[in-house]
Amino acid sequence: MLIVLTAVSVTAQADVVPVGIGENVTGEVSAAIPVSAFSVNVPTPQTLQIQVLTIGSGLAPAFRVFDPSGVVLQSVDNSAGRSTVAGTVPISTPGQYRIEISGTFGTAGAFLLSIQAGEPLEAPEPLQPGEAITSNVSDQATRAAFTVAGNPTAFQLLTAESRSAGASPVFVLRDSETGELLGSAGALIGGARFRLPPGNVSFLLEVLFSGANSDFFVCLEVENGPIRCPATGGTAQNVQPTALPTSVVIVATPTLFVPTQIAFPTINPLGPCTVATVGGTAVNVRSGPGTNFGIVTQLSPLGTALVLGRVPDASWYQVTVNGVTGWVSGTVVRVGGNCAAISIITPPTLTPTSTTLFTLTPTSTNPAVATATPTATTAAPAATLNFNLPPNYGSTPLTSGFVPDPFQAGMTSGGSVDVSYLGGGCTGFATSAPDFSVNYTAGAFPTLRFYFVGSGDSTMIINGANGQFACNDDSFGTLNPTIDFNSPASGRYDIWIGSFASGSFISGTLSVTENTGNHP
Repeated sequence: MLIVLTAVSVTAQADVVPVGIGENVTGEVSAAIPVSAFSVNVPTPQTLQIQVLTIGSGLAPAFRVFDPSGVVLQSVDNSAGRSTVAGTVPISTPGQYRIEISGTFGTAGAFLLSIQAGEPLEAPEPLQPGEAITSNVSDQATRAAFTVAGNPTAFQLLTAESRSAGASPVFVLRDSETGELLGSAGALIGGARFRLPPGNVSFLLEVLFSGANSDFFVCLEVENGPIRCPATGGTAQNVQPTALPTSVVIVATPTLFVPTQIAFPTINPLGPCTVATVGGTAVNVRSGPGTNFGIVTQLSPLGTALVLGRVPDASWYQVTVNGVTGWVSGTVVRVGGNCAAISIITPPTLTPTSTTLFTLTPTSTNPAVATATPTATTAAPAATLNFNLPPNYGSTPLTSGFVPDPFQAGMTSGGSVDVSYLGGGCTGFATSAPDFSVNYTAGAFPTLRFYFVGSGDSTMIINGANGQFACNDDSFGTLNPTIDFNSPASGRYDIWIGSFASGSFISGTLSVTENTGNHP
């Protein structure tokens, strides 16, 4: 079957907003408008420097760039949940290009889009019959290009394929004179074999960075000629051209071939305890061990995740994926490595107690930090906070100047411990074990800030590096808590996220930052 593969966006979105090169424009992603679209006219071949910055908080932006025919030239994802993403996009053909901005993991919020002119494109490299080339594209060198002269009497076969397991560039074939799209293969395809018709036609093959550094292989041969390209999966070699046979002139279009099978990751049986997906699709990583917990990220079918712990029956595993700690179901992953020594984590008992709520009325939009120690007059309930227990959602080391800033982890508030026994204005209900732990190494930054953004009224309790508790309920005019440590000391910070109301469990995100511009 003869087909041409292109990628076309079908996501519901707002009207397309025109923007010029060198301009900045604001926009918003919301539940009603999950994709915000822009168009930019590019008059000459060049590169574009595209950057999307979050305004305020909440949005983890990602973007895609489409050429006039609908081919995805570049897709910049944001699995790390950063507030800023950027990419260098090569534009070989003048025309109207489309930029679509969305929120990773369903996040929403306002953003600033900046489009700036980059460097001129480098001249393409001529590819001769019988020549095989291996090279690569990356975030530093986002484009490689080759010209192919048509053979006057014979069909030619142009092979272009990825040589990196689990990663592939985008391959685009055009008429080099008119810029007309003749065929393409996106990153999920892995490559294509184009059948070039005879005649006085010149072709342009572009190999474009798709978000992952990848090696590629290109080879040109005469159809039915004695010299063939190396077999799929082999090592590319330079080959010499021979006399060109004649053939009947037949009009043809590019044809796709089945690429090398993607190699899914293996798990070293002697290495650390690790999980990988059991199929060819991504699996959800949740804030807690159950499908009722919110999704904080996903594990790619081409990636692995280090195991931090598991529930007693091994039905859920606590893992870390790109710096985000969460839980995956044992039914959708395969487990390997040395798993005998991983922690057994008992899920928090989420049974409300009959303790009377302690109401705390905020008096300022600034986060109120209170240092408190239990006193003899405070009647401690049967359950108390215990920083010696393993954290429910993991731990991480952070050194001053860490990136990305803020560091974020998904979790759910609530528990059976009434933290008002601490005194000092502490309020809410939490688990005995900390929800998260940060081992911090201090540096030049004067402030270390912790804040939680969730779907309800939450509180925060931190046992700081100095061994004292700090608490907060509402901050910055929201129901979300914030705690600042000025001139923070090096050491461990144990964090509990409580629910203001007994029996309430709130999914959300804990953020750790040294930038006081970040807050709920």
